[in-house]
Amino acid sequence: MTASRRIPRRGAAAVLAMPAMLVLASLAGLILGLTGDGWPDIAASLLLALPILFFLRSWLRRS
Repeated sequence: MTASRRIPRRGAAAVLAMPAMLVLASLAGLILGLTGDGWPDIAASLLLALPILFFLRSWLRRS
């Protein structure tokens, strides 16, 4: 492996920041979807779509 392709080391907080954000968004979407009607349902749908969108973005960038 050359020096230019070396991946910098990151701490646990940097590695787990995005998964933690996605868990909180999903949890908020589930709670919002169960407790509200009208605009909360739209917000819940958007929050629950975030993990899928992030997965698709990373999958498409990898190819």
